[in-house]
Amino acid sequence: MVRAAYLVLEPLTFYVLVPLAFASLLTGLIMSLGTPWGLFRHYWVIFKLVLTVFATIILLGFTQTLSGMVGLAADPTTSISDLRLMGAGINHAVGGLVVLLLIMILSVYKPRGITRYGWRKQQEKKVSN
Repeated sequence: MVRAAYLVLEPLTFYVLVPLAFASLLTGLIMSLGTPWGLFRHYWVIFKLVLTVFATIILLGFTQTLSGMVGLAADPTTSISDLRLMGAGINHAVGGLVVLLLIMILSVYKPRGITRYGWRKQQEKKVSN
């Protein structure tokens, strides 16, 4: 069961997690450009973008480690106790969950704070009206 779980991790990561990470970046950019919040008008939007890029980079870096772990799991001479000691990247999973929770909290609460660019755009809109 442990060996099978490791063998499933690689296709799950490459065919589900990585494409969804890039989809998250793409949809976030499209939505920020198509809403009044804008991409560079509020600090929380910029912070969300930075966190999403950071999480995607960490995920891509972890794929290299994951490939090595899957290689060990595929080797029938590797003992089950050695597989259990590898931990399946639990640190990355917990860290990713924390980052996703921060992104979600920013999306829901939208803390105050307008950037200089956002302030200028706001002033231009007031003048043109």
